[in-house]
Amino acid sequence: MRRQNHHKGSCPLCGGTRGGSVADLYLVRHGQTELNVQSILQGWHDSPLTARGREQALTARTAFAARGVAFDHVYSSPLGRARHTAELIVGEGRSIELVDDLREWHFGSLEGTSNREMPPQPWGDYPVAFGGESEVQLQSRMVAALSRIMARPQHDCVLAVSHGSACQEFLEYVTGGGELPDNGAVLHFGYCDGAFSLLGW
Repeated sequence: MRRQNHHKGSCPLCGGTRGGSVADLYLVRHGQTELNVQSILQGWHDSPLTARGREQALTARTAFAARGVAFDHVYSSPLGRARHTAELIVGEGRSIELVDDLREWHFGSLEGTSNREMPPQPWGDYPVAFGGESEVQLQSRMVAALSRIMARPQHDCVLAVSHGSACQEFLEYVTGGGELPDNGAVLHFGYCDGAFSLLGW
């Protein structure tokens, strides 16, 4: 898979020579859903959060508050499980912008089937034959979406809620590797001068 190329220079994060400040991106996988429990492939299909999934989102909210993290902008996949997770993290009344490209991997007609029927990862182009998208397509749209978001002015501390495979592909792009994040996992990235770096997980 593709990995970003860092520029050479003085910036401690991306090596850029323009001396830009580092912005924070917190990428969160949605909480556990009913279909997660059943090991059903969700993709663009949806499923409500379980009690544990709601607890995972509230745990993230507590952790952010304890660390003094204050989001200036909040984004989410439009799928209900991600949107609900975002709402639980930031609280009622907070504006959340829905971004289609933060959706999960589209598996086509495989969605709704058991994960156990899927071949071992990496899946690569496997879903394409079933009307889904390739791994490269997923990674490309995730990278493009988060790059557009972080390049916007006054985006110094951003929350984005997405999905397991989508988060994994972005992690792969930034670091060259990475496992599927658990439900409710928080990936902390820095962004500067057009480049991302993993700061914590």
